[in-house]
Amino acid sequence: MAAFQTNQEPVSQDIVTRVGWAAGHIARIQQELALQAEAETANDVREELASRARAAAEQAIDEQGMSIQEYNAVVTAAETDQDLEQRLLNAAREVF
Repeated sequence: MAAFQTNQEPVSQDIVTRVGWAAGHIARIQQELALQAEAETANDVREELASRARAAAEQAIDEQGMSIQEYNAVVTAAETDQDLEQRLLNAAREVF
């Protein structure tokens, strides 16, 4: 996980691109499934949609060659680093 430690050195553009790509896909998945969930009244269907969203998010992160913990570390670091946050947003926007 050394490549993802953000409190000591800047996050590389490669990592930003991979996290941003995953974040963009996760946002799109959440948006699509949220619309479906709003239309559903059955709790079991809503739970199934939420489960599908989690699985798809995990797959998007895995496809970028990182663990969920590594992904979360970069996203968490962006909460206090405006430059990193902007870089991630720019990378995520390229997905759409």
